[in-house]
Amino acid sequence: MEVRASVGSAGWEDAAIQGQVDGTRAKRSPGSALKPFVYALGFDQGVVHPLTVLKDAPTSFGGYDPENFERDFIGPVTARDALLKSRNVPAVWVASRLKTPSLHGFLARAGVSALAPEAHYGLALALGGGEVTMLELARLYAALANGGRVRPARTLFTDPDPAGEALLSPEAAHMTLDL
Repeated sequence: MEVRASVGSAGWEDAAIQGQVDGTRAKRSPGSALKPFVYALGFDQGVVHPLTVLKDAPTSFGGYDPENFERDFIGPVTARDALLKSRNVPAVWVASRLKTPSLHGFLARAGVSALAPEAHYGLALALGGGEVTMLELARLYAALANGGRVRPARTLFTDPDPAGEALLSPEAAHMTLDL
């Protein structure tokens, strides 16, 4: 959880490239990078397991009609393969079945800053409808390796190294990494 080096810009003094914008702390859409957390929460809440067969077909979720990047559908797919192939409809279906915490609640507890209210994103949050920083995303992924424990990144050697907070079970973290 130590930041060993950070280069936020190719040219701090270069106004032509907006050099004083630190890309490691700028908010950006994570795209499909949040899908592993949708599935990990689904594993913890008993919504799915890696071999659950999900539907990858045109589906409407209360007026939200997600499509896949390729604009095609592959039909029945296991949760494992849906995550590996980054299929959107199965991920949204899992997100729609999450209770407490929802993906939004998980992200808030994990320290993702400046989240709008959950209703602002709806199910699109599972497909990158919100914004996170690169550092926040790195902390989320490190939680999978840390047995479901979200810990702050240390930028100075003298910073404390807290145990963090367990937001996923070790089993869900392991299953998600193992996919």
